Amino acid sequence: MTFRILGPLEVEGAEGRPMPLTATKPRTLLGLLLLHANRPVAVGTLTDALWPLKPPRTAAGALRTHVSNLRTSLHLTGLTARPPGYQIQVDPYDLDMLLFDRLAGEGHRAAARGELATAADRWERALSLWRGRPLDGLELGAAADSTLADLGERRLTVLEHWAQARLALAEHADTLPALAAAAAEQPLRERLHELTMLALYRSGRQAEALETFRQLRRRLVADLGVEPGQALQRLQRQILSADPALDPPGENRAASSGPVAPRQLPPDIAAFTGRHREVTAARSRLAATPLRPAPLVAIAGPGGIGKSALAVYLAHRLAHHFSDGQLYVDLQGATAGLRPLPPLEVLGRFLRALGVRDTDMTTVDEASGAFRAAAAGRRLLVVLDNAHDAEQVRPLLPAGPHTAVLLTSRPVLSTLDNATHVHLDVLPPAEAMLLLSRLAGADRVAADPGGAQRVATWCGCLPLALRIAGARLAARPSWPVRELADRLSDTRRRLDELRFGELGVRSSFQVSYELLRDGAEADDRAAARAFPLIALPDAADLSLPAAAALLDLPLVEAERILDRLVDCQLLASPAPGRFRLHDLLRLFGRSVAEPDAAAMVRLLRWYSATAWQAFRLLRPADARPATAGEWAEGGTSFPDVEAALAWLESERANLLAAVHQVAETPTLPAAAATSLARALFAFFHVRGYLNDWVEVNEAARTVARRTGDPIAEAHASRDLGAAFEVRGEYPKALDSLREAMDRYAAAGDRPGEAACLNGLGTVYDSLGQLGEAATCLERSLAISRALDDRHSAAISLNNLGEVYCGLDERARAVDSLREALDIFRGTGNRRSQAAVLSNLAQVYERQGAYAEAQACYEESYAGFVDLGVAVGQATVLSQLGRVHRLRGRHTEALDRLGTALELAEKVDERRSAAVCLRELGITHEELGEHSTAREAWRRALAIFEALGVPEADEVRATLSASGAAGAIGG
Repeated sequence: MTFRILGPLEVEGAEGRPMPLTATKPRTLLGLLLLHANRPVAVGTLTDALWPLKPPRTAAGALRTHVSNLRTSLHLTGLTARPPGYQIQVDPYDLDMLLFDRLAGEGHRAAARGELATAADRWERALSLWRGRPLDGLELGAAADSTLADLGERRLTVLEHWAQARLALAEHADTLPALAAAAAEQPLRERLHELTMLALYRSGRQAEALETFRQLRRRLVADLGVEPGQALQRLQRQILSADPALDPPGENRAASSGPVAPRQLPPDIAAFTGRHREVTAARSRLAATPLRPAPLVAIAGPGGIGKSALAVYLAHRLAHHFSDGQLYVDLQGATAGLRPLPPLEVLGRFLRALGVRDTDMTTVDEASGAFRAAAAGRRLLVVLDNAHDAEQVRPLLPAGPHTAVLLTSRPVLSTLDNATHVHLDVLPPAEAMLLLSRLAGADRVAADPGGAQRVATWCGCLPLALRIAGARLAARPSWPVRELADRLSDTRRRLDELRFGELGVRSSFQVSYELLRDGAEADDRAAARAFPLIALPDAADLSLPAAAALLDLPLVEAERILDRLVDCQLLASPAPGRFRLHDLLRLFGRSVAEPDAAAMVRLLRWYSATAWQAFRLLRPADARPATAGEWAEGGTSFPDVEAALAWLESERANLLAAVHQVAETPTLPAAAATSLARALFAFFHVRGYLNDWVEVNEAARTVARRTGDPIAEAHASRDLGAAFEVRGEYPKALDSLREAMDRYAAAGDRPGEAACLNGLGTVYDSLGQLGEAATCLERSLAISRALDDRHSAAISLNNLGEVYCGLDERARAVDSLREALDIFRGTGNRRSQAAVLSNLAQVYERQGAYAEAQACYEESYAGFVDLGVAVGQATVLSQLGRVHRLRGRHTEALDRLGTALELAEKVDERRSAAVCLRELGITHEELGEHSTAREAWRRALAIFEALGVPEADEVRATLSASGAAGAIGG
């Protein structure tokens, strides 16, 4: 997780996704803890910031609740109690303030060694982390003022050091804008104005430099009654006399009559966007001359990723470090229709550019030696663009300590010595939008941001595709952006639309593919045959076992072929054993060969069978797998529940995509979708992925209806009913379950009828219709007993126990629940054990046996935590909070209820959220916090009314009574 406080507070989770944190108090709390990261912050300091006017009587308990909620919602394992308060432990790379200090320190150490270019790069990177005033928009209290002031002073000091280093490197023109802006913000800071004056003078703006001095002097005299310091006065005199000592370093060198200084760089990239981290790292490495051996930065990535653009942009920013010249060559390593340039030809070009007259050499070794000799002692930058392989590059490398090499290639040339490898990926969405804006025009993008976002999405944030899209829009000023977005949305023509002039996404990919297809090695040709198959699934990525099933190959052989595709940049490997295909490469792969239905069926069978293997562990003794037929046979097995859940989590997006792909492709077997949807029931139930649960089964039901399979349709409707019931959408749940029951009854499927009756019973229970609930559940239990299905019987017994408790038939409730618990313990069904314990605790609670109830709830909660069942955790924590309140432990109650509410909202479990809010209202009311209580009840009422459940009337009456009492008391 990444935190940013050098500007408005920002929190990012995995893969750069923003984490939701909108409420003021959690933001203030987190901001203050991060401002003192890795140090404890006193409770008093935190409460003063959260309640600046008057902390409530329960401030300490409320603070614990806020800390607990923050820890849970953002998964902050480093947020702990540490006397005299709380502390958040953060890695320096995960908090911009700490990273700023780290980079600033690296800059100081580099400057002490005399490495000014490295120091300037470190300081520039540190300053780039600032986005505005630290923690802008948050009121942190007086205790934070000195810390914020010190942080601002550290920034100004780094800015001054950076400017001084850049001026020493004769980079006054690039430095001046930042200096002038900083001097305007700090009108009395003399050092900033001194550096600004020097930058202006070196830029030929002597009059402006002197005017800067006059304005500063007027302010100092008027505001402070003092004259500028001696350093500023001395600088003014030097500017007036045009003192040569102020000239940039190296400005007055006599013109060299020695070797030629070539300037071969292509034109600079005007619309270059992003890549800040790569630019900073490469500049730091290449500018750190003299070094032995000469530094080499090798940029690799797939076609169209922007390697050449980055290299040219970098080379122009480094040119001043290499005053003896810059050599450039396109090695044609991946250029359609052209052969890679032979090293001997390139060396001849380089030698002639360096003024060597005798370049008629017959061997690569001879020419390479002559090149190294000509480059020795020179400050020379060599840019080798579009390399084919390491053998082409190796003879072209200079050896002098003042030389440096910038290299681009599609494959990673990992055998080159002393190389710093930079691997490029697609642009982040924000940078993709910015690039499109620069190419097509900011006004056009601003006029249709939605259309521009779609263009960037269909381009896959690939720089080449974005450049083509931007060029097409620029050439068609009358087109609205949405016109191109609509054209690109058609996958059949997208690659054809991404072509403009000599630029084309398809042709860029074609080079890499043809190199494999026509390769001399058997693995190359096998990889070319595999590539179209890898492009078939709509998966986010592929695991090695999934790819092996798709390719119908053993794991070892499949991995060797996939690695070859990775080497050629036709495939990416974001993690060991996982492989990802860019969306545009997927379209290209599908275009080079006819679809192979057999390969897709192999993959779908493996997905389905492996999901059923996981199901067997999550719901032992459940009869579903026995009815799934051949689609549940085989697959990969798991040693335990944890391993099964880990696989399901890693493949979640791919399994959903597989169901949808089958639903959208009539030539694929419908049973693949319906079987996979059934197999995922346990996973969605355990982890609370309610939207996925609904989405998958709606797709499965559509497929079943299209193919005329009533039993498959019944299965999908039954699971939809369960999902709707958990989501609190009770009318939809009843409709789906009744529809499923009709299908089962018509087919004489008794187990299906029992399952639907059980589902109907739980929905009626949630609606408060306990008589109907008991009738349905008792009928379900009778069918399960007649079928000798102990697992289904136990499910009905557990639900009956909850209903009997509501009917105040406590003896029957305890008997039912204990019988269910015995069955689940016998089958090893841990999730169901936790559910039964929760229901048993409710019976004890109604009997007033709060200690026994608390013990059962805590055992139930521990089970749900072990299994990672968020919905169960939220429900049981809410019940625990109620028990703590009933026992007079209000602080503990608020802590449990706050965490329960966060969990329920996170998984979109609306009924549980409403129950938490109702209980929070009662707890705050008992503490005398009437307005807070009424706000919680209002939120609960809104949810209960939307669900159409009886609790709405209860909360409405409570609010009415509370309002009347408040009016009397006022």
